Amino acid sequence: MSNIANTIQYLKSKDNRYITITVQETNKSIGKATIYLTDIPNEDLEQYIKNNLGPITKPTLVWVEMRSKQGATSKKDHACAIEISPVITQQEVVPQQVNALPAIQPIQQQQYQEQPTPFLGNPNVPNVFGLGLADVIGMQRKADRLIDKEEQYAELKIDFKELKKNYDILDVEHRGTLTKLSTAEAQKDMAVMLAKMENKSVFDSPAFTAMMDRAPELLSGFAALKSGGVAPAIAGALGAPMTEGHRQLLEHIAESLDENQVNFLGSVCRFINDEGFTTQLKTLIQQYAHV
Repeated sequence: MSNIANTIQYLKSKDNRYITITVQETNKSIGKATIYLTDIPNEDLEQYIKNNLGPITKPTLVWVEMRSKQGATSKKDHACAIEISPVITQQEVVPQQVNALPAIQPIQQQQYQEQPTPFLGNPNVPNVFGLGLADVIGMQRKADRLIDKEEQYAELKIDFKELKKNYDILDVEHRGTLTKLSTAEAQKDMAVMLAKMENKSVFDSPAFTAMMDRAPELLSGFAALKSGGVAPAIAGALGAPMTEGHRQLLEHIAESLDENQVNFLGSVCRFINDEGFTTQLKTLIQQYAHV
């Protein structure tokens, strides 16, 4: 089967297949950039090439590359060379028949036979177009490398878009994480401050400090109360003479209150002369008196 027939058969096998055609001597593309079967009238590839080549005066070799469309890129499946002979008019043929008809006949017949080309791996093909086998192979390698680079470029563009999309997503997540971290730090600072405030007991108050300075004096007074007397130090501290209410309060403190309650009571005693504190304390006492 000729290269032309093979090419047509290739295009018929799948809809995503197409060909490109390049003139070997000039490396110029002819026809459409992507030639599908529907672009070739009557499936006559040779006539399609002749129409796009225009008038030629010598045999012209074209390179047909067969490719499959794969998304945004394509894959090279096969390639072949096709020789296109110039159209011989009747005026050109008649003189040749008169002068040397027997010698011309084999040549005319040979033009329509499948010609081996350097691209098919035959090193014995005569150099018809002024290019040696090494030159043609070198040109084809350059063309293949160029197509490979174009495919790699298209793939890199797709990868770049995907990477940029992922970068944008990660950037948004990063900004969100920074915001959460900043909020967490602020909440942590607030929690530490509140914890310090909650852990600050009455032991840290100035009233408790003042009371601790007089602790030996007060303790001796409490001991005297339990024995039925009134310590001179307490009487002097509270002011003489001590009333029955004073004595009962001191007894209640000594017998019923724990250390924390004593400390709290000391703070109340310290601020009892503050009018605002006294007002709020009275309100609080009245509120719990009815519970």
